Parts: sequence; structure tokens; C-alpha cells
Amino acid sequence: MPRQNAEHLEDLAEELTRRLSIPFVVKSSGTLGFRDKLRVTDWAVPLMFDGHAARDCDALIPTDFVGYLLWPTLRPSRSGPNERPWWYCTMKPATAEALVDALREDDDMPLEDEGDWVIGRDVLFEELFPAPTVAPRRRVA
Repeated sequence: MPRQNAEHLEDLAEELTRRLSIPFVVKSSGTLGFRDKLRVTDWAVPLMFDGHAARDCDALIPTDFVGYLLWPTLRPSRSGPNERPWWYCTMKPATAEALVDALREDDDMPLEDEGDWVIGRDVLFEELFPAPTVAPRRRVA
């Protein structure tokens, strides 16, 4: 792997680590991946917090472009039926570049296309729907 390409991959791994809060490294095969094998809870919380994935019972589903790009790069380890799997990541450089570009675009345009805030991420539900006030009941004889 040429030195310039290796430096580019290192930069991509560093930026992915910083932006997604998941430790990425360059693999000897010229791909990027998780520094260590991870359980879903290790990497899911940052992705859910940033709005890239959502929880559906015991599963995680991608919710935006970044989530959909990352999803096919993941693979679980083989485990027993009652054991949670470890997850690995094998990401091609082109996928990593697309992820970084999408995250940079989010920096440039933090609001949705219409300019609205994203409910649940930027605006809390409690702010939109305050708790109703209940008038005291009158006793009727």
C-alpha cells in the first residue's frame, strides 16, 4: 500500500472514530474496521444518540444515510443460541469516504431540508406537548 494511500486511510479511520465514537483502525487488507470486536451495546448507543440508528425491540435498524452505509459493513461472530454475538466491521475505503462526506454535509446543514428541527433529536417531546393540566372535579350532590 503506497504511503500516501496509507496516510489517507489513517485520516479516514481517525475521523470516523471521532465522529461516530467507535474506534476504527486501518486493517492490513487496506480496509477499515473496528479496533476490537464489539458488542452491539458498545457501538449502538453513539449511533442511536446521533440519530444514525434506532432501536426496535432487541434489534437496531439504520435510520439515515450514515446508518445504511455502515450496516452492510458489519458482521457478527458465530455464537451459541443464547449468547450475544461480537461484531466486526470491514469497510472499503470508498464507503468510509462516503460516510465522512455525509457527516461533513450534516455539519454544513444541521437542519432537515425544510429547515425544521428533528423531533426527538433536536426538540424534546415535552417541549412540544406539555403535560395537560386537569381541573379539580366538583362534587355534585
